[in-house]
Amino acid sequence: MRHPIKKASPGLIVCALLRGYILPGSTLLITTRAKVPQGTLLKCPQHFTKSMGFSETKIEEYFQKFFQDEDLFRKAYDSVKANETLFTACSSPVVCWITCTVFRERFNDGGDVTSSLETTTSIYVDFVFTLLEHHCQGLSESVPALLKSLGQLAERGMMEQQVLFDKRTIHETVKVPVRKPFLNRILLKKRIQQETMFRFRHLSFQEFFTALYCVLLDEDESQKKVRDLLHTVERGWALSGWSATDSEIRSVKQLQPVILFLWGFCKNKSINSFLEKHNVTVPVNIETQLKEWVHQCSLRYQHENMLFILHCLFELHDKSFTEKVLEGLILIDLSNISLNRTDCCVLRFCLQCCQQIRILRLNVSTDNLKILQPALCSCEELWLMLDMLSPKYAGDLILALGKGKIQNQLIIKVDKKTSQSYSEIIASAKDGDVTLSVRCSKTKRKSPLLLPQLTLTCSHKETEILQKLQLLPSFGGSNKKGMVERLTLLEVLQSVSGLKKVHLHVECWTEQWVSTILSLTQTCSSLNEIKINALIPLALTQFQRTSLTQKGWTLTVWRMSMFIERNGKSLTEEELKTGKREKSEEVFTPDYTDDKSKGANTLRVDSPHGGQFQCSVTNLVFVMEGKGEMLYKMVPWDPCRLDGLSQMEPAGPLYDIDCFKASVSQLHLPHCEILTEENKDSLAVAHFTNGTVEILQPQKVTETHVIISITELSWFGIIKKVINKIFSGSPTSVQVLLFLRPFTVAQNQKILNVFLLPGNVPLSEVRIQHQEKKYIETSSMCHLISGRKYRLNYHPEEYEVQPSEEVFKRNFGTNFHTTFEVFLDVSIEEIRLGLLDTEGKDVWKLRRIPLSAPAQGLQCSVVRRSTESDYVDKHRAQLIGRVTCVMEIADCFRSKDMISGEMYSKVHTAQPRQEQMRIFFDVLDSGGTDAKAEFLRLLEEKQPDLVKELEP
Repeated sequence: MRHPIKKASPGLIVCALLRGYILPGSTLLITTRAKVPQGTLLKCPQHFTKSMGFSETKIEEYFQKFFQDEDLFRKAYDSVKANETLFTACSSPVVCWITCTVFRERFNDGGDVTSSLETTTSIYVDFVFTLLEHHCQGLSESVPALLKSLGQLAERGMMEQQVLFDKRTIHETVKVPVRKPFLNRILLKKRIQQETMFRFRHLSFQEFFTALYCVLLDEDESQKKVRDLLHTVERGWALSGWSATDSEIRSVKQLQPVILFLWGFCKNKSINSFLEKHNVTVPVNIETQLKEWVHQCSLRYQHENMLFILHCLFELHDKSFTEKVLEGLILIDLSNISLNRTDCCVLRFCLQCCQQIRILRLNVSTDNLKILQPALCSCEELWLMLDMLSPKYAGDLILALGKGKIQNQLIIKVDKKTSQSYSEIIASAKDGDVTLSVRCSKTKRKSPLLLPQLTLTCSHKETEILQKLQLLPSFGGSNKKGMVERLTLLEVLQSVSGLKKVHLHVECWTEQWVSTILSLTQTCSSLNEIKINALIPLALTQFQRTSLTQKGWTLTVWRMSMFIERNGKSLTEEELKTGKREKSEEVFTPDYTDDKSKGANTLRVDSPHGGQFQCSVTNLVFVMEGKGEMLYKMVPWDPCRLDGLSQMEPAGPLYDIDCFKASVSQLHLPHCEILTEENKDSLAVAHFTNGTVEILQPQKVTETHVIISITELSWFGIIKKVINKIFSGSPTSVQVLLFLRPFTVAQNQKILNVFLLPGNVPLSEVRIQHQEKKYIETSSMCHLISGRKYRLNYHPEEYEVQPSEEVFKRNFGTNFHTTFEVFLDVSIEEIRLGLLDTEGKDVWKLRRIPLSAPAQGLQCSVVRRSTESDYVDKHRAQLIGRVTCVMEIADCFRSKDMISGEMYSKVHTAQPRQEQMRIFFDVLDSGGTDAKAEFLRLLEEKQPDLVKELEP
């Protein structure tokens, strides 16, 4: 077939696609799933392939074809369907074949075939041992020896990534003739280029026998094999996304199923009882090794490899051990993996063993989600990426929110490739009400007049809201006229039980919309709040304000937001930004604590009462339950703190926070991200305590802050999920900070230091670290992308800049280093400065930067002396005799950890004052030039006349 528009049978179409006659430039996706919508293959070519396995209907069809006897088929199929674990596993064709083979062999025995089949390992064990029971007569070697030789062959192939074996290798390894019935079912004979080759009937058999080989070895050798296997897999995990080669990654993926089979062997009664018949036992050290390994991995790899860890726990099927391993885990994020039926079965088991999981993020089909549903009620927040979603099923999920259960937030994202009109549903429950936000897919909206997003708060008893929204044209209805939609919207909203709040995103605001809003305020008695995001003409605003005021409503407009409140006061701009009325924040300026044990630069504030308090220095916001004292400071981000979280990187300063006499219920951490649809879900908060890290998912992310609820205080820092570590592509709000170095006559230069730092780094921290320099205030904010190169744009151009260009890296402290240095003539008073990207585009536009010497009163002394250290050394004798503020300077040194406790005590107890100064000179000599520079700076503040007098 070479004519795309010509009608043809499905077989001919597939052949034409394979040969490239149709859609030659597209990637081909072939699927055997019957539920794929017709036309998907041709309309939406994908760039990946995946084997989906059998559907329930296909499993039944396979059983029927295998047995070809109605009675045997019905008996086998009904038995398997009654065992949910086994039935789920049968979605894999090879497991389906194994199961049917076992049933056929055992029907004459009259035993219960499915009673012990709880895991994948138990299915394979039962299959192999059934074959041995019925087909091992007349073998030339013992059963353990036969299994060991097959295991040796399998392991060799796994290590060398080999699946085909020549006849010679088979005969050297396996002493039993391959024509024997048992081996006929394990090994498959193939003819390749005139040579007879063999392979295991399925790769999973090779994995199974590799694991069995480790079990059959003596204890020391078995321990070494398992240790090497676990090390290889974990090394591959650690290198994944960094320096791992394709072959290393492929090897790790091939070895993971072997580890799963090892887990299954540890607690499988069938294999133990069978091996005992042949005087063979499973080494105890294997189970110990595996348990220690998985416990460590559960702490290091809580995101990337969590699904595999859950599979390991499922194969062991020990509920108490599963609970122990997952203890303390509050988040399971599997959103980057499409979960199949077996995955869902595994996750359900683990969730039922571990009740403290609070947040669950899943990518799953609607059918497979039903497997998980009994275990979902224990989660506070459920995030789902679904292939499709019926309004009725979504309504059932929403109805479960807060209804005698823990779950209070539901987030559903619908696959963009589906034909459904809504792309996202967010629901939360509180105080008997449910807040529902529905986002309409942009590609599905036939007109810009239609609603892109609708959010409403109503009674929890309202169960048919999504079915009602389906009547709207923008959410799946058939009516195409915007005017009719607005009338329909009014009817839908009026029918919603207990409607309290409505939030509309409207792309085109017209008089008909004004009429709709006015009608809604008149007819809906429970409604008390409306918010509209739209470009609203001034004339319509004036008309609407007058009409609403007459009816007891207040209208406030800020930029492109309109807020309407029943009998309420006008809202502030900040309240309009957040979309709701919040308790007002009290802005405070903290003090530095006098408690030396808390370390240098620790900020302190006393809250006189409970409330919401924002620090003017760091922009941190604390929500406090009552009166209390808060201590907090920035601490260094140690690179190893996020070990095991390879997709996460710091996205803000790390704060050590403590509170006395009151509890902090909520923390708002400032972020510097430019939020987009792609990165809005990428932020989280790392909570470090007792040597462990806990990932806290935000309650909310605003334009400026990440908000979390907390129960205990220690170290908190914002982190960000980055898919590509080399280049994230996500813009960051950045501050360009300018500092002018102190200059000397000998230098005959001014040196301007330019810092590029994330916008949420407190300026005060940078100024403290570079306090010897003059900070030059200017409009500093711009947007840069981490990993990209930038260069300074400056006039006049004859001055030197180093380096010529630099890569912007997000540095959150606590050491802040200069990005660029500009070397200027000492006489120049002003420079024009800007920042360019590699394409020469302005990212921080050219502006005037006035240059001046450091602070008034210090200029003469700084210019006259060559260096601070030389000055202190030159006037040592005079300083010992004339410095009167020795202890004040020592106190400042102590607050900055520049003097040890022992030396501070010696200075404090020494008498007279001159002896104090002699001892203090020991501190200055050991501290070098930095200590002497700091001493001189403090002396200039406290005894400026002495410094001036001693200058030549």
